[in-house]
Amino acid sequence: MSTHMKDPQLARYVDEIAQSIHWPETAFTLSLAETVIGLAVTFYQAFATPDRVMLEHALKGIAF
Repeated sequence: MSTHMKDPQLARYVDEIAQSIHWPETAFTLSLAETVIGLAVTFYQAFATPDRVMLEHALKGIAF
């Protein structure tokens, strides 16, 4: 810890918690099949429902 703590037991607890945190892997990739299936499901849901907002959200998602 970079600051002085008055309670050493609290400092140990905080250090144990910090050491026990395991961050997820930074690289997240989708396979081509997962991407195609996701696009198909998104457009099916957008066209199957009469709500135009769903279609607009689907098209905006493709733009990003």
